[in-house]
Amino acid sequence: MKNKLLITSALAAGSLMAGSIANAQTYYEKGNNYGQSTTTVGGDLAIIYSAFRKQNGTLTNNATSGLASSRGFGRESQLNVSNRGKLNNGLDYAAGFSLEFDGRGAGNTTSATESPSISNENVYVDLIIGNTTLTVGLDHVQRAYSGSVPAVFNITELMTAAGSKVTYVTGARTSESAHVGIIQNIPSLGLKGSAIYAPRTGDTGGEDVSSVTSNIGTNSSYEVGVVGVDAFGIKGLGVTGFYNSMTKSNTTYYGAVKGVEYGISYNFGTVAIGFDKYKNENGLGTAVAINVLGENANNAVATTKKYGATYAVDANQTLGLVKSVTDTSGSATNGLTETVTAIQYGYNFGPVAVSATASKFTNIMDNVAGPQDQVNGRMAQVRVTTKF
Repeated sequence: MKNKLLITSALAAGSLMAGSIANAQTYYEKGNNYGQSTTTVGGDLAIIYSAFRKQNGTLTNNATSGLASSRGFGRESQLNVSNRGKLNNGLDYAAGFSLEFDGRGAGNTTSATESPSISNENVYVDLIIGNTTLTVGLDHVQRAYSGSVPAVFNITELMTAAGSKVTYVTGARTSESAHVGIIQNIPSLGLKGSAIYAPRTGDTGGEDVSSVTSNIGTNSSYEVGVVGVDAFGIKGLGVTGFYNSMTKSNTTYYGAVKGVEYGISYNFGTVAIGFDKYKNENGLGTAVAINVLGENANNAVATTKKYGATYAVDANQTLGLVKSVTDTSGSATNGLTETVTAIQYGYNFGPVAVSATASKFTNIMDNVAGPQDQVNGRMAQVRVTTKF
């Protein structure tokens, strides 16, 4: 699940059954009292119904694509475990992990082995020194995919499900690799900065030391980023900026892998507006085919501009409008521009929230190489979400 959730205070208040509430634990090792720590368990659940209709685009060679429609349910569930306390030298620490259990898509495909996505969510050990946090883990530091654009919910997942080229994490995907790093809060400016280093990009952690014997063909990478809320002392101003990079490692990748994102938003009270720009260059994990001219045939660079606005009808209702425009290079798309426009509505019932989205897609890239597969489509989606 891409939109991570904070541990809920309901557990700390002991509102759930015994065995699930937060515990105060005292640890002793070799006769030394290492102090008090608190373990908290929480989670979130989303049940989604989607209906998608795909239709021919404007290209003359896609006539065989025909019309297609699909509908059905999806689900996302996540269990979060966190622990906080003090070290024997008086410094604060935090540690935790999340377990993600999502649906496997059409056909209820199963596997005899654990899906890697179950256990590679929000894994971390943090050493906290005032406003500075030293961290080791993966999928824990602030990330670029949410950007600054206001929305009822982030439509990237919806877009990806429809075949869009837009992805959650651009470039080297450093934040989703096992890494070490630093997180710096700057309260006076309303900013949080981060810098991380992944010794082997794409590695989410193997089985103890045996993992180092496996070569997955990637170099190290790094990412730097900043997120601002009420940034620079301006109430309502939000900013984001991220950059990651990995040097080309082998013939699997056409060139250096880079990801860039920056955005800005402003909240006027009942109305919020924002803009984001993403650039994904030779994205890690993207298949690359080289044509006879030696050029990258599979969209070496994808640039997305996203615009959004929300209106708070009242304390429980929100309306949203989001538009995304993606341009790609490479001979596969013949210079086509993909667009996604989505209208959103959300209602908050307290512990449960319901949202609905109606969206229109043009020139969907469909994650394939041929221009004959560029199509248009519409999608409707209803989400029911809760935290516990």
